[in-house]
Amino acid sequence: MTTSLRSFTTHPTNYATEFDNHLAQKRLSDASWAEPRDLYRRLRIINEATPIGSLPPELLCQIFQLASHLESTGSKRPWSHPDRRRAFRTTVSQVSGHWRDVALETPLLWTDIDISPPWSFSGICLALSRAKTCPLSINLTVPGIAFGNLLTPCIVNSSASILCDIIAPHIRRCRKLVIKGDFGQLEPLFIAIMKTIHRSDTPLLKQLVIHPRGVRHLATEAEAHSFVHGVPVLTHLRVTSAMVPSLPPLGNLISLHLTAGDRRALDQAGFATISSSCPQLETLAIYDDAIDGPWPPEATFSFPALRSLQIYGSFMSVSELLRTVQAPLLAALVIAPFAANDLTEYRGHETFSPSKFSALRSLTLSPMRPSGVALLGEAAECFPTVELVMIPNLHSESFRDVFTGPNMDLMWPDLKAVALRNVDCASMERLLAVMACREAAGRPLETLYLDHHSIERVASMAARLPRGLNVLEYDIWSMLHNGDLQDASTHFVGNDFDFV
Repeated sequence: MTTSLRSFTTHPTNYATEFDNHLAQKRLSDASWAEPRDLYRRLRIINEATPIGSLPPELLCQIFQLASHLESTGSKRPWSHPDRRRAFRTTVSQVSGHWRDVALETPLLWTDIDISPPWSFSGICLALSRAKTCPLSINLTVPGIAFGNLLTPCIVNSSASILCDIIAPHIRRCRKLVIKGDFGQLEPLFIAIMKTIHRSDTPLLKQLVIHPRGVRHLATEAEAHSFVHGVPVLTHLRVTSAMVPSLPPLGNLISLHLTAGDRRALDQAGFATISSSCPQLETLAIYDDAIDGPWPPEATFSFPALRSLQIYGSFMSVSELLRTVQAPLLAALVIAPFAANDLTEYRGHETFSPSKFSALRSLTLSPMRPSGVALLGEAAECFPTVELVMIPNLHSESFRDVFTGPNMDLMWPDLKAVALRNVDCASMERLLAVMACREAAGRPLETLYLDHHSIERVASMAARLPRGLNVLEYDIWSMLHNGDLQDASTHFVGNDFDFV
């Protein structure tokens, strides 16, 4: 029997009739209702009688799996996070007996294993058993924990061996592994976990994050022989620069995020090793001073497959990096924040050529202050082939002056789209002036990307937009946040995004 949800909502009497039919089909005896205290039995019958409760297990299983991918950030935080919310799989398993049966028999709901302290060994074992033979994602995140009488560093470190014994047999079916956070008081835990991982076979591991803070002696015997069995299918790696020398061959790596961690930068030899050992690398992200420059004039680092270069935080050698990197396929460049000297040396060097990155089409710049917007002209000279400019922190007055100045026709003649954030009505007025100026010069914009709040603010001005302009929703800052390793609100200068 199929009945639309609308009929239940607008015609309550229909629902009562359908409910009676369900009860009749189940042939409930008078005895089943004779006991007024049998509340659980009554609720179970009611749940099974509703349309959602009568869905076939196969369909309900698919719904659970799709919904789990949309799980909110709050439910994915580590156990110790004060704003952590109940996991989706736990919630659906407590709705009804039917849902619980389906949830417990859906292994893909239980493949995310959180081993962050304070942990529950029984809960970890239960999730591992319910995941059956499916590939796993194991997460160990240590935020700033408020240790007390019930949870002390000594208790956590002393139980690390128990945790390692539990997860060791399952490392070989791990698809994603995350180890990050402040291990200043939990260094024994970090060392124990690393030893367990390094001794294990990882034939399925595709994504690896190792970003510890507060570990004084990272290059210990545990890290000296990293991944003795190799990582044959690893494609995505996020790691501190101190870990790079101990990594196995990375021939299949396509994405690498490097951070300095506890201020131990990668030298020229280490960066050259990455360049030579990662021929398929497509995305390279550098955080703060993860790489130690400057380099000699003859230095070059070849990345033949590199398509996205992202520079975040306080990295001081932007010009040196752009000068020495050879990436003929580079299509996207991110510099956040964008400071005054980031491109000066690069543009003034004797080897500078505007055609070096001829494939570059997307440029994301985050000026540190309103005066930094004037540097867009310098960026236009360095990268003239750009078609999409993204500016997360818009300083509207400077933005208008730069794009409507006397040299406007030299500002990215092939520019087709602009992506902005935090646009209000006053900023929109200036943006309209920019679009009108470009249209008059025969270089009109085709697409404007705005975040959700900006679209709401300027909705009343939609009629004034140029005809043929596409306005699409796109949050630049969320894109930058997704690649962030530090999880800190101060990572980008001028940032107003709430990092989690």
